[in-house]
Amino acid sequence: MLEHLLIRNIALFEEASIQFGPGLHVLTGETGAGKSLVVDAVSFLCGAKTDKDIIRLGSEQAYVEGIFQITQQNDILSILEEMTLEQDSDELILSREMNRKGRSVCRVNGMAVALNMYTQLTQRLIDLHGQHEHQSLLQDSKHLRFLDLLGDQAHGKLLETVRAQYALLSQGRKELNQKKQASLNQAERIEILTLRQKELKNAKLVPGEEEALQEEKTILRNADKLIQGMQGANEAIQDAANGETALSLLQDALTSLDRISSFNPSYADLHGKLSSLYYELEEIAHELSVQLRAINRDDRRLEEVEVRLDHLLKLQRKYGKSSAEMLETLKAIEEELRQFDSLEDELQRLEKLVQEHEKGFFAAASQLSQSRKKLAKAQEKRAESILHELNMGSTRFQIQVESNPAYANADGIDKVSMLIAPNVGEELKPLSKIASGGELSRVMLAMKTLSAQKNEVPTMVFDEIDTGISGKTAMVIAQKLWDIGRYRQVICVSHMHQLAAMASSQYLVSKAEINGRTKASITALDEGQRVFEVAKMLGDISTQGDSSLKHAEVLLEDARKYRGQN
Repeated sequence: MLEHLLIRNIALFEEASIQFGPGLHVLTGETGAGKSLVVDAVSFLCGAKTDKDIIRLGSEQAYVEGIFQITQQNDILSILEEMTLEQDSDELILSREMNRKGRSVCRVNGMAVALNMYTQLTQRLIDLHGQHEHQSLLQDSKHLRFLDLLGDQAHGKLLETVRAQYALLSQGRKELNQKKQASLNQAERIEILTLRQKELKNAKLVPGEEEALQEEKTILRNADKLIQGMQGANEAIQDAANGETALSLLQDALTSLDRISSFNPSYADLHGKLSSLYYELEEIAHELSVQLRAINRDDRRLEEVEVRLDHLLKLQRKYGKSSAEMLETLKAIEEELRQFDSLEDELQRLEKLVQEHEKGFFAAASQLSQSRKKLAKAQEKRAESILHELNMGSTRFQIQVESNPAYANADGIDKVSMLIAPNVGEELKPLSKIASGGELSRVMLAMKTLSAQKNEVPTMVFDEIDTGISGKTAMVIAQKLWDIGRYRQVICVSHMHQLAAMASSQYLVSKAEINGRTKASITALDEGQRVFEVAKMLGDISTQGDSSLKHAEVLLEDARKYRGQN
């Protein structure tokens, strides 16, 4: 509920402050005094797109602030929690300002917030109906929600069941789609992994193979040099053409020492060392012979080694720096391929689960559709009855519920449209196609009367809902607005004396020239002032005098009695 409205530098208003309470509140005043500017200010506060020309001449910015009582409005608390804004009391302060450059700032409890989040709050606080923007009921997309609001507790539970079933279905479909996508990706992945597995297996990798092949390649490429070196060493040690070899010379030295080794231990020691050297050189000679025989001038083998090394190098660029690393990569590939084996089973499980959720959702949605159709028939009669009271006796009204699985969403499988034929002989048309302002106002009021006792937006604001209405119809409208005001706060701009008299509180919007500037103001009227203002609305008080005042007193008294009875 809106408790306090502060307006600064909005067109004719330099500053205005209004206190509101529960019930029906009516703003009255002369044409052009600025009554609709109050609605414009509320619209601006609610986040509506507003031209910067609304800023009062000579001011740099416009500012509107609203203090709302949000007791038991859990939806508001949920939004505040999403916005990470703390709420320590039952009062919520919203404000919005706009500068000359057209830049606006929205604040919640003094904290600047994004406009889209801000409007999520205002939409749940105020239902604003300007002369040409009946926001809620003239939007076909809102008709289904409006019909559900008219349902009883059993209908509400059906709706909760459908939403819960749809949540399960949506989650199941999401998981299934993810697995299907994974399956599609899996097919590609498996193909890639299989090719890699085959490539690595066919390579017949052996740890350390690269080093061995590299050594063999070096030997094969340098075979001539190696043979020449080996042969030279071998000839020097044991196979020289002239017979003078290292071994033969050592043998001569041993023979010479052998003759004297018995004369002195040191000579024997030298003979022993020379003997060890001889046998070691003999072993070297043998090893040279073996190595020499092992060296081949094999160009074919060299080509094979180079091809193998080139192949291993290409594999290393893809799978690892060595055969050992590539074997680890092969192991990881085979493990991943094993993990894919369970995905098909998971797909089958999820497909079965989604089918079960679809069955549960459509069964619940079908029950909800039947409930909506019954509810629509009952509300059609109620709406027609109210419209008849509002002097639309020939009106036919229909709430059309069209069920189709293609419409499936969290609210079921229905599309709801409100149709009306205000005059005899006319065909039913969508509510949004009504042309007459008076008819539009009365239809809107009838719809709101239907939902008055339901938990809808707590504050309703009407800008001249009395357009094109007078006489007995005007009194019925006043009574209907009071009936709504018993359950929700209603704020109206009106020219009707019947509505002014019926109000819980009446406010006079007036303007005056002060220091060469026109300024608008808002005054809350006491009972005496209300008599005078209602009398003015009845006619020229200067000529009718006491009769207008007495008539006004009667209207106010009759309104008090009606409010007391209802």
